[in-house]
Amino acid sequence: MSHTRIVGIYSTMMFSVASVMGGYVACGAPTYRVPVHGDGGTTSATSSNRPENVAASGDRTMNGGAALVGVHSQAGWSRSGKPIEFYTSVDLSPAVVNQLQKAMESWEKALGKQLFDYKGIEPKRGSDFSTLYQPLNDQINGHYFDLSWSTSTGKSAAVLATTIWENSPSDAQSIVKADIRYNAENYVFGDALNEFGQGKRTIVDLESLALHELGHLLGLSHVSADDDRYSVMNPSLFIGEGMATRKLSRGDIERVRSIYGVGDPGAADELQVADDSDGS
Repeated sequence: MSHTRIVGIYSTMMFSVASVMGGYVACGAPTYRVPVHGDGGTTSATSSNRPENVAASGDRTMNGGAALVGVHSQAGWSRSGKPIEFYTSVDLSPAVVNQLQKAMESWEKALGKQLFDYKGIEPKRGSDFSTLYQPLNDQINGHYFDLSWSTSTGKSAAVLATTIWENSPSDAQSIVKADIRYNAENYVFGDALNEFGQGKRTIVDLESLALHELGHLLGLSHVSADDDRYSVMNPSLFIGEGMATRKLSRGDIERVRSIYGVGDPGAADELQVADDSDGS
């Protein structure tokens, strides 16, 4: 059956800006592909041919009649009414999976409800996919370390990670499938407060990066420092030994709540008291 689906992609990219504390990292804007048929060719959406009901990163989308900065998908995953099932590739160590789950827990605490449901290990590796969007062809939401990043994604070695997601064919605001791919060919992902880089590969704090990428997965877009300087959705992040940003800002909490609401207010409010200091 032929159908049209909309796929979004976010990329975290490293610019060559020197820093005593580590490399400076920034996210690029999203692009879209719109297959005319399920197995047909693709076309890159531009500002002139991008579907009007899909917002680009940084756009102000409408929520309850008011413009809201930083919300890309107003419906998120809420149409299903169930936690987002996810798998991790065999390349992710138990320690890395634990960091990923800590990032997920931060978003869950912000809402006072469960968002994610870990289903176990996916035997495929990032290098098993020959193209960037190929992981979306299966029926799982996976997290993959790409040890042959440039070949399997077609992206620059400077890119840290990429979140790709697919909208419902009938509702461009509703996300139905997503994958996150990490550039393990050129970076080391782990606990930057206790681990080190390897050779020319800089250490990247996985929990910090996952907080940002999971924000995209949940439906958030970038937020400029002028709007919220402590947001994990700022398009920049320091990487290197000792560099970590593991705390949501009050704005992050408000934006994700605008999509998913609040479950247990008591549990959710525990996170709000520690956000306005320094965001790190």
